[in-house]
This record gives sequence, C-alpha cells and structure tokens, in this order.
Amino acid sequence: MMGDARDFYDRWVGQQVREGINKRHRAIVGALRRAGWQPGHRVLEIGSGVGTLTELLARGLGSEGSLVGLDFSARSIEVARRRLASFDRVELLAADVLDVSLDGPFDVIVMPDVIEHIPLEHHREMLGRVASWLAEDGFVLLNYPNPHYTDWVREHNPSVLQVIDQSIHADALLANAYPQGLYLESLRTYSLWINEGDYVVAVLRPNTPHMTFTRIAEPRTMLQRAARFIRERVGDQAPT
Repeated sequence: MMGDARDFYDRWVGQQVREGINKRHRAIVGALRRAGWQPGHRVLEIGSGVGTLTELLARGLGSEGSLVGLDFSARSIEVARRRLASFDRVELLAADVLDVSLDGPFDVIVMPDVIEHIPLEHHREMLGRVASWLAEDGFVLLNYPNPHYTDWVREHNPSVLQVIDQSIHADALLANAYPQGLYLESLRTYSLWINEGDYVVAVLRPNTPHMTFTRIAEPRTMLQRAARFIRERVGDQAPT
C-alpha cells in the first residue's frame, strides 16, 4: 500500500505545482504563529511535497532559523529543491518518516495534511518518532480534514479522495499520542472551503513533569484595564 502511495504522490506533483500556494497553506502559517512559531526556530515539516508551505515557512525563518522538509516522494523533493534553491537554511530529504534518521531537537514539527495519509496502524510508531525529535518546549502542529467531512466525502464524492485517505477522529489521535509522551493542547475545527468546517488544526506538546505555570500579570495602565474589561465582557456575552 505504501508503495502505491509513493507512486500516487510522484504522479501528483504536476497538480501540486499548478495549484501552488493557496489559503490552506496560509491558514497553517497563521496557526503556527498562534501556537508560538517564531523566526529563529528550528522547524521540521513532515510531508513537504513540492515545497508550497515550505516556501512560506522559509520566508519567515530569520537569520538564525532553519527548516528540514521531509517527503517520501522523491519526485516531489526534486521539484521542491528547484523551487527553494535560493534558501540556504532549508534542507529537503526524500525519506519515509517511519525510517528516516534525524538529528533533533526541533522547536516546531508541522504535519500539513499528512497524518490522514499514513495508515492508522503506524500512527503510534510515527508519533513516537515525532516526540523523540521534539524539543522539551516545542510543539507539533497537525492540520488535517475534519473526519466528519471525510466520512461525508467517502459516501458522496469518493473520487476526490487520495490513495490513502482516512478519517482522523480525536479519540484515535489521542490514544496514539499520549502513550508517546504528547498531550493535546488545543484542537479546533475551521472552514476553508466548506461552511460547516472542513479542517482541523491540533497542537500537541511534550507531556513533561517539569512544566511551569506563570500567573497572568495584572494590567497597569488605564488602557490595559479597559482592554481587559472589554475582553471579559465580550466573553460573558459570547453565545454558548
């Protein structure tokens, strides 16, 4: 099955190039920034494809940052290397996440629409490898289709699904993540092309016993106090 998948993505290169950077890639960058990605971080992108999201990440690395892009389609990596030839702090590898040897740690590991294409029976092993590469204060960001939407597509429009295209429900994700020392910090469903929410973004962090917690500082200026009052009032009136 994985050999069929590799052939599929080798053939899919042309479509990825034609589509280019779109709002899905920009949404992932926004989610990474909200989760804490900053210039100077060391980033691992698993499933970098032809380098579309990789290009956006490379622009934001800063002078001290670096990026490793990993994809098991050798043809995709060839195209990505040409695309990103001008970025000297980007390394692109054609390898399988289940076999590759990498030198961590990474501050950020991002999997953009990848986990649903890895067979479910390999998820615990895969997340174990991801956890071993992650810095103690780093995070993993997963972006993948809403499983309910994938179920609907499987029934009503199966021709658009890829060779391996699974529904990733939260219970299965967490059952594989927690034993590998990763905990769920956040999970949010959002809309790109479907009103009812066609995508999920999840953030995982290391479940370390040495976590620290810091009290929120009290606002000092009149403007800060007014801003807090407005936030609290809006929160109280938000629909439930």
